[in-house]
Amino acid sequence: MTPTAAMVNDLLNSLEAEDYNSVISYIRFLSDSRKKDKAKKSLEALAEIQSMFAEDKGWDSEESMLADMAKFRRERLMP
Repeated sequence: MTPTAAMVNDLLNSLEAEDYNSVISYIRFLSDSRKKDKAKKSLEALAEIQSMFAEDKGWDSEESMLADMAKFRRERLMP
């Protein structure tokens, strides 16, 4: 058994029935808080990704696309 698990087990052995309800409530609170934080971070990442696609408006024409690609190649070839 890991030291943390042994410590938790030792603490649980000293509790009474009414204490278990408090412990369970606190664990639920921690779990819900973590889930909310994770969901918030996921939503922030999704919004950031969506904004990247929203900013990409594409090209007005095929000629504009080819000119942009040529410019990109020239910039990459320059030392």
